[in-house]
Amino acid sequence: MGDFEKQVKERAKELKVLLTKGVKIVENSCKKGWKKVKNLKKR
Repeated sequence: MGDFEKQVKERAKELKVLLTKGVKIVENSCKKGWKKVKNLKKR
């Protein structure tokens, strides 16, 4: 049981890291998209 719990905890850590990276990438792309939309509306 001890080994299995260790593996689960390590996987959870990896997933958290991946999720935070993914969120940052999405936020950046959304910001770029909003800037484009705002620029189009101004014209």
